[in-house]
Amino acid sequence: MHDALTLLNELDQDHVEWVFTTGLPKLFPPNAPIIREGVEPDAFYLVMEGLVGVYIASVGDRCVAKLGPGELLGDISFLEDIPASASIVAVESTNVLVIPRNDLESKLKEDPEFAARLFRAFAVISNRRLRLRERAFGRVLQEKHSGGPAAMTGWQRISGTINEFKALIQKADLEALKNENVVPQEVANNVETGFIELNAAVQEAIDDDSHENLHIKDEIGMMLQRELLPYLLLSRTAERIYAKPRGSTGDYLTIKWIYENKPEGVGRIGPLLDRCLLDLPMLRAVRNQCTIIAHEIRRAIEKKEDSCLQVTCLGCGPAEEIFDVFMELHDPSCLCATLIDVDLQALASVGERLDKMKLAGYVKMNNANLVYLATNRQKLDVGGQDLVYSMGITNYFDDKIILSLMNYIHTLLSPGGKVLFSNFHTGNPDRAFMKHVLNWHIFHRTEDDMNRLFVSSSFKRECTEIVLEDEGIILSASCSR
Repeated sequence: MHDALTLLNELDQDHVEWVFTTGLPKLFPPNAPIIREGVEPDAFYLVMEGLVGVYIASVGDRCVAKLGPGELLGDISFLEDIPASASIVAVESTNVLVIPRNDLESKLKEDPEFAARLFRAFAVISNRRLRLRERAFGRVLQEKHSGGPAAMTGWQRISGTINEFKALIQKADLEALKNENVVPQEVANNVETGFIELNAAVQEAIDDDSHENLHIKDEIGMMLQRELLPYLLLSRTAERIYAKPRGSTGDYLTIKWIYENKPEGVGRIGPLLDRCLLDLPMLRAVRNQCTIIAHEIRRAIEKKEDSCLQVTCLGCGPAEEIFDVFMELHDPSCLCATLIDVDLQALASVGERLDKMKLAGYVKMNNANLVYLATNRQKLDVGGQDLVYSMGITNYFDDKIILSLMNYIHTLLSPGGKVLFSNFHTGNPDRAFMKHVLNWHIFHRTEDDMNRLFVSSSFKRECTEIVLEDEGIILSASCSR
């Protein structure tokens, strides 16, 4: 979970409103410094859109990390009252919410409940960062650490499967050397089977439903990641998911590659490992979901008969489902689509494709932050919609933000209009691999979770319909106004 979302999740609704009312939006152009190393910042910042780089002087002012929407900056300096330990620079045009230090200190003194919730959020964020740092440096806790023996027992249950998979990879590489750098199909099939078996073993050992405690799962996850990453990063898709060059896992290009389903990678075995990853049930489910949404749009167009269907997509990414629908329409004027995304590169990519297909006149694109929209910090002239949907943005938001989004969407819909949210189901068989190996952290939800959310929102009733795509991993929950 992103730091800012962790923070907002810990605060109650009144406190969230205070943050967005007090915060000052500020746009930093590319290469503009936001925080300077050695200087104590007079505020802390929530990245709302764009991308920032983290630079440290002691390592030659190299960029050691990139952070995108949803990240929190300057909180450690605020907590410890010390100068910043790194410089934060805008990599591209970046919009942040500035929380002035003086305003925050006054609020903490006046509102003890806010203070308690804020400091708890900072504690949760610090703990998460520590665990990620341990992973980054490849630290494997020994038995002398608490929980060590239990962790080793859990590790022993999957280590054999890991070693077998690594042996299959080595054999595939050797066979490729004998075969003009191409892995023979029979050997490739063995690697794919080994990957399926490995993923199943990982799920059984350290998924959220396994019997191990959370600390032991994290220890095993760190060891697992250390063993597998050198191989998996040869896969183009796995490398991008793990590296998050746009600051988030599900950026438009990652989703585009998943849709295209064409394996690529580094060296002789990179494409093979990419094939293994793209064939994971969770990524097949992503492709299935695109088909389901496209079908839902076509069905809605048929119901409108001779009038134009008004559709809005929140967090559009590559908007593949919209292009799929347009390619089958005899008359494109029967669909008017509004695409909203925080990532300007995503919108630019979609815009270029629209121009090539001569569809630009039927699609409106808006650069907007969904949290801003949900909290009335940003407004768009979008209304009278027949269908508003999200292909998975809710995976990254806690319940409070989703409720705010639902209430916002309710105002956009025409009477009888429909909202549709897609979300990973708790039955995802790749959940442990997703979390512990790829650092892909999302909220999984059940049908009951979605019903509860809609009842608590302005819709005030349970979902009109909930369907699962063929893999049974992503649910689509819809509700009519």
